Amino acid sequence: MHVDAALREFAGDSRAQAAAQDRVLAARAEWQARPQVARVLADCRTLRNTGDFARCGALEALIHGGAAQEFVAQFIAAMLAAWRDQPLAQLPFRHSYAAGQGIVHIHRDGPVTLALVLVEPDAARAPRTIAFSDCDRREVVLAGQGAAVRYTRRDGAPPVAKEVRLAPGTVLTADADNSRAIAVLDAPLVLLRVAREPAHPRPTREVELATGRIVHRASPSPADGRAELAAALLGAIGRTDAAPSLARYACGKGGCGKAGEGARWQALRHALALDTASGFEALCAIAECDSDPLACEAATLRHKLCTTYPQLAKLRESQCLAS
Repeated sequence: MHVDAALREFAGDSRAQAAAQDRVLAARAEWQARPQVARVLADCRTLRNTGDFARCGALEALIHGGAAQEFVAQFIAAMLAAWRDQPLAQLPFRHSYAAGQGIVHIHRDGPVTLALVLVEPDAARAPRTIAFSDCDRREVVLAGQGAAVRYTRRDGAPPVAKEVRLAPGTVLTADADNSRAIAVLDAPLVLLRVAREPAHPRPTREVELATGRIVHRASPSPADGRAELAAALLGAIGRTDAAPSLARYACGKGGCGKAGEGARWQALRHALALDTASGFEALCAIAECDSDPLACEAATLRHKLCTTYPQLAKLRESQCLAS
């Protein structure tokens, strides 16, 4: 593999690396200290503490008042000047790029993020599913034109769709019951996003657009993630003795606090696979609890299983007689 001589020299010079990084960090600090930017960052702190966007005048002007273009232009000019001086310095912002979509978090204050979002034309397409995340997001288009679709979630029914034309200045909003998909683009789309995650967010739900069926849940809770991994491991190694515990956890009786929907559903699936009787009893209990957010899906699965396996229908009848 060929390594450029300048890069090899830089990699072996810790002082040069520190000086390059200091130049970029100084540019960021200088940009953050500008009055307009300082007001925006102060509003990020207010939004973090209050959750009230209406109290954040600088953020309001950024998204709805046409101030975003100048704000982002100043950011890019400041940072590019630093990278022209030190092109090998690392990017001091969280960033990612995959499948034609990129994001750079230019500021983060706890649950509040200010980010630049890029969507390439090839990444714009009509989706079959849409994810609803419990995160209050406001986005303003900086560059690019095309079309987006705004979706409003309805329990047990297909989401309501509304087309939105995209052009500089267009504002998109999203939360736990509203989402968007970029459908068509003539050129790369660039947006400035302000997002705030609640202290205790609801699970992310991925919904099939044609039917409204939930095809995937993802919990924001690390504890729920650990529970899902534990259930998957118990299922993979065939621990049939764990089925009753998984069934109790699925019913919300695991003794580990309030479990998320995704973790409970995974526990239910593995309980059914490990011990049909225990899992099916839990499935019926969930399906018959109208206040349980998993009740509708549990009832659908129970009907499907009883139709496919008549012996389960008989088991349900016997459970009903026993109760």
